[in-house]
Amino acid sequence: MSIPRMRTIPEAYKELKAADPNTAYTLRALRAAVNRGEIPVVPVGSKRLINMDLFFARLNAPSLIEKQANEGAGVRKLA
Repeated sequence: MSIPRMRTIPEAYKELKAADPNTAYTLRALRAAVNRGEIPVVPVGSKRLINMDLFFARLNAPSLIEKQANEGAGVRKLA
């Protein structure tokens, strides 16, 4: 079992920028993706932490993360 690399939104953006200095992805785009629920976060107090492995996986294969996020979602019959 590996320990997830959890970062705040600005820290996650700094790691992305360090990995790819010429990225077109902006801090504003990252915040918007988090707010839309496209990037999962873990709330800790007033902070929202991003799992860096999931974040980079989403950048590499967006449909994979969306599929995982949507599992169990959908219309279901109410009792």
